[in-house]
Amino acid sequence: MANPNCPIPNNINPLSPTGFRLSITKLPEISFFCQSVILPSMSLDPVQVGTPFSINKVPGELLSFENLTVNFIIDEAMSNYSALWNWLAGLGFPQNYLQYQTLVNTAANSSTTTSTPTIPAFGTLQGNYSDGSLVILGSNNEPVKTISFVDIHPISLGTIEFQSNVDDIQYLTGTATFGYTYYTIG
Repeated sequence: MANPNCPIPNNINPLSPTGFRLSITKLPEISFFCQSVILPSMSLDPVQVGTPFSINKVPGELLSFENLTVNFIIDEAMSNYSALWNWLAGLGFPQNYLQYQTLVNTAANSSTTTSTPTIPAFGTLQGNYSDGSLVILGSNNEPVKTISFVDIHPISLGTIEFQSNVDDIQYLTGTATFGYTYYTIG
């Protein structure tokens, strides 16, 4: 007999940390080599409302999202690392303005821009962004949830350490951090 104070859920399978697929439209090179993704936290800071007797906290109205962090194995030709590097260099254009122009022209000539405009003021800057998804897989490797990230853009690319004094080869991994506008769970 079931305890009415503790109902049995419909699905009692725990979620596995290994069941996921990451896809970023502008970075197809990352998907296969993705090793880990940290699903970012979100927070809603309360607003303090003063009364003659105390300060009350009420729910705020601005959500803030942490950055998306992705770890990936770097392929032998460094294609995935280079794709990220080129995107970042295009946004920051450390050498000349042509780096940004190349990024804009590449985005204009492809269909990798956001399919759902989120902020009309972005206009032509929309090519700086990409959409992405994190598909969560259940116990039978079927998708159970899709987390959709809107307007992803790289904000950092981690270091790589080459070493010649190792006994066992550990393949090189990269870490990328992305900003985005928001994410939804569907």
